[in-house]
Amino acid sequence: MMDRNADKKNFRVKLIIFIIALLFWALVKMNQVYDYTLDIPLRVIINNPEICLKYSTPKKVRVEFTGKGLNLLRLNFNTPTYDVDLSDESGNFVLNLPEHPEYVYFASNLSQIVVKSIVRPHELLFELDRRVRRKVPVKIHTELQTEPGFIWVGATAHPDSILMDGPASFIDTLTAVHLEKHKYENVNLAFWEEQEIIRSPAFFSIYKPERVNVFFDVQRLAEKVIRDVPVEVINVSPGYEAVALPSTAQLSVKGGEKILADAVAKDFRIVIDFQKEWRRDSKRVKARIDTELQIFQVESRPPEFDLIVQKKRTGRSR
Repeated sequence: MMDRNADKKNFRVKLIIFIIALLFWALVKMNQVYDYTLDIPLRVIINNPEICLKYSTPKKVRVEFTGKGLNLLRLNFNTPTYDVDLSDESGNFVLNLPEHPEYVYFASNLSQIVVKSIVRPHELLFELDRRVRRKVPVKIHTELQTEPGFIWVGATAHPDSILMDGPASFIDTLTAVHLEKHKYENVNLAFWEEQEIIRSPAFFSIYKPERVNVFFDVQRLAEKVIRDVPVEVINVSPGYEAVALPSTAQLSVKGGEKILADAVAKDFRIVIDFQKEWRRDSKRVKARIDTELQIFQVESRPPEFDLIVQKKRTGRSR
């Protein structure tokens, strides 16, 4: 029993000696000088609200530091930045980074660390441009297949436009901001989906918001007959009169049940374009059907019309 107690006591003594030796070793090592390489954020400062970067810049600068081990260890918890102030610039600006180690910004408690060199990049071109802000429409790119008996009426983005903030040479050329492509199959219900904006990989721009909610309107397929829709004749040549017979028609419409429930005759136009459709050797003409409703299919009954054409009568003045 006494031998076991003695062994335990000797183990504790050895462990304490080992820990003390380890602490002394660590203390010695932490006070030695080392070189240490770290990737730090590149921060571009522009205080002029009318100017911005034209192209995106690298996010990191690799810097080699020199200092005592303890201070270099603290460097990982107080990351410095490489600050480039372009507030007084208005055109293109070329910066040789190794020539400006003073652009590395430290926290006040890391002043004993020295910048030994800028490893990379060596040179950066900063191109500046006039800053503009405007709203740009959202473009949805989606493939959607419904189950039999259903129809995809359409998709709407909320919001339907994005506030763009960036260089005029890029923002002024935009006609739409595109969403990421998605594909859906066997859909039988309307649903919402959050989708992300496709950002330009080259130009520096701010997108607000960066994600939008898209509503996919899926309805049960229905059919409805719309009666007494007037037939219009347009673009009649000067000196002629034209009348369509019959003057009204009925439409057979297929589409979403919610849309067709409220559809009435005034939502449709049956139009005959005189210049395109009329020929002297034929009285029967086709008409086009115009509507702003999101429908699947529409047919007129009758499909063709008689077009009565005659010259206008002119009276003699006395």
